[in-house]
Amino acid sequence: MKNAAIIVAGGLGHRMNSALPKQFMNLGGKPVVQWSLESFNQSETVKKIVLVLPEDWIEDGKRYISSFKTQKEFLITKGGKLRQDSVRNGLEMVGESFDFVAVHDAARPGITPEQINNGFEMAEQNGNAIFAVPSYDTLAKVIDNEIIDNIDRNVIFRIQTPQIFRYDILFKALEKAKNENIIGTDEATLVRKIGYKIHIILGSEKIAKITTNEDLEIAEFLFSKRN
Repeated sequence: MKNAAIIVAGGLGHRMNSALPKQFMNLGGKPVVQWSLESFNQSETVKKIVLVLPEDWIEDGKRYISSFKTQKEFLITKGGKLRQDSVRNGLEMVGESFDFVAVHDAARPGITPEQINNGFEMAEQNGNAIFAVPSYDTLAKVIDNEIIDNIDRNVIFRIQTPQIFRYDILFKALEKAKNENIIGTDEATLVRKIGYKIHIILGSEKIAKITTNEDLEIAEFLFSKRN
């Protein structure tokens, strides 16, 4: 199979309260985004990598990741207003000659080449594969700071990335979303809306998303152990 990856780093990370977007913040001596780039580069199943950056940060971004070297085809494109717009821009750069495409959050630097390979293998078997982890906490529905009801945690998973789909199916889902003004928080949501079942592959707490400064501190600890 001919596979590609889209690394989505099109946001500005306002919740970090920093002028520097979180994808360029230092983590273990490298920008956050570079860890994901290197993992997909090391995956033998990925033949092309597309990085999506905020339009105003493309030139600065190139400088931040100047130490990233690859023999694979590597392109950078601009992000859009919504996540799905950024993914759509990335998919255009991938091109329809590819079979499967993995979409991955740059803010999840803990992904490993082995996990990527396993994800593509499952996607080739089942048509798609998205990483997710079960919820172990007690879950509650809360309104106005009051617990209204409990939710069965046994049927709750926290969705992660990568999310891997056939190129044509992902393209179709994004086109429908654009034409019908559908907004989804991830690609799986949009693919479900065109009638496809989504298949889960077990993820890891180590590929949790960096959203806050506390998340970055936790990632620093994990990467110190990894290195």
